[in-house]
Amino acid sequence: MSDADVTVRCLTPPGSAAIAALELRGSGAWDVVRELFRPRSGELLPDAPSAGLLVPGSIGPPPGDEVVLAVRAAAPEAVIEVHCHGGNEVVRWLIDTFHAAGTSVAGLSEAGKRVPTGHAELASLRPATEAFQLLVHAPSLRTASILLDQYHGAFDRALDDIDSAISENRVADATRCVEQLLQFVPLGAHLVHPWRVVLAGAPNVGKSSLLNALAGYQRCVVTPIPGTTRDVVTARLVFDGWPVELADTAGQRPTADPLEATGVARAAAARHDADLCVWVVETGAEPVWPTRDEPHVLRVVNKIDQPFAWTASWSGDLVSVSAQTGDGLDQLIRAIVDRLVPAPPPANTAIPITPEQVAGLQAISARLTEGRSEQARSEVARARGTSDK
Repeated sequence: MSDADVTVRCLTPPGSAAIAALELRGSGAWDVVRELFRPRSGELLPDAPSAGLLVPGSIGPPPGDEVVLAVRAAAPEAVIEVHCHGGNEVVRWLIDTFHAAGTSVAGLSEAGKRVPTGHAELASLRPATEAFQLLVHAPSLRTASILLDQYHGAFDRALDDIDSAISENRVADATRCVEQLLQFVPLGAHLVHPWRVVLAGAPNVGKSSLLNALAGYQRCVVTPIPGTTRDVVTARLVFDGWPVELADTAGQRPTADPLEATGVARAAAARHDADLCVWVVETGAEPVWPTRDEPHVLRVVNKIDQPFAWTASWSGDLVSVSAQTGDGLDQLIRAIVDRLVPAPPPANTAIPITPEQVAGLQAISARLTEGRSEQARSEVARARGTSDK
């Protein structure tokens, strides 16, 4: 088999990312893929490709590297994408594997600056371009998959549905679709930038130990002396596929020490800016709870491996853990994730991922509320990037 007419190239920019995308193009591309790719289902690939085919599987000696195969075009020549783990070595190995199978290696695309050639219908749509530019910065496979859905047109299709509903005078349906999209604004803002979660509480309740336990390494200095933490110390983590920046803060108490007082003030500011505050108390001392006006608080009892010095009043949102033994850490992670992402979107869900998209949806909603349907359709076109400013 001669595959001289088949080229392989990397579509995504070099660097560390959750996933990367390779493109195989040419009349013999499907033959190369059928030779190297093993579908997860165990079934053989069809003899000929069909546009839109999406197949998970692996490449390489068993168990192989997990990839997702996507057929973008079947004629006049096959255009096939292979989505894989984004590490540089994985990408290099896959390119070498395809090259060894007889393909030629093309130069890298100008990924990160434009949508790859061969996607002209998507390249004209701003949401797909924006998703592609963010994709390389995705910190996890889960968030990368959501961005990939937008790149493949999920958000554009939602705009199409809104436009169709308006043109057919189904204003209630259009409004409902816009409202559903706006519900995902917080999620869309944290596909690349992490959720901010702050550990807070009185001194010496084990906040630093808890951050170390969740991070899996010694990020914070831990001593039995209260007030050791003076600054906000952070660690970038991924909980259940969602990016989280976890922050350890100074213990909350009145103090005459100017340095500690600065740390307490910084801790209060970090709590104010956080998406979630994890308020920690311990079993060995009477608990100091947050004030009633503290928003977005998850209460945690630490040091459950030690005797209680107070009568615990258990409630549904109180999580018990031991940073020392690791007991309850999985439940704490689950509780944090449930607070940040109470309703994870299913695959292919449209998600607004940029402030411009959010502003566009808000403009569409405003025009619909005002009863200005034609202006609402103009806002839809502007959000898609097909209307002149």
